[in-house]
Amino acid sequence: MDVALILLGAILVTYGWYWGGVTESRTTAYALGAASLMFGFWFAFTGGAGGDAVAGSMLAFAAIFGLLAASNAWNESSQDRTYGMFALLFAIGSFFTYFYFADSVRASSTPAQYGFGALVAGVVFLLHFISAALISDNRGFKAFVGWMTLIAGAALVFFGFANALGVDFGTL
Repeated sequence: MDVALILLGAILVTYGWYWGGVTESRTTAYALGAASLMFGFWFAFTGGAGGDAVAGSMLAFAAIFGLLAASNAWNESSQDRTYGMFALLFAIGSFFTYFYFADSVRASSTPAQYGFGALVAGVVFLLHFISAALISDNRGFKAFVGWMTLIAGAALVFFGFANALGVDFGTL
């Protein structure tokens, strides 16, 4: 099992559930804040994932994203352009992580679910950027992005449980 993929997937499912219009803001904010706190403690007490620059930066990104999502859900200001700017930064970081994993040297030893997880997260964060920063008044698109976020989060949870379920995605 990969706890990081499972926890990030849970954050995305929770935030997608909120953006899809199903739940209210305060209950979502508590769940997102707790998950963000777990990522923050994980980053702090492992020394940035044991000195691994990519894993450490992804833990930090996940902690910051969870904190931003919790604060936006609490204040019901999820159409905030500042959140959109951070979502763009997270999308770029996720795409760079995918390219790092897909590099020919690392591709033979990296399980594919890490690369696929980074790609899925990058697409979701790009959709959040479009919804929060570019067309922030379109409630219908925000709900669509919410449901896509929920599906992407479920995919990340599946990627996290892939080894335990006996699913082999191979290598990138």
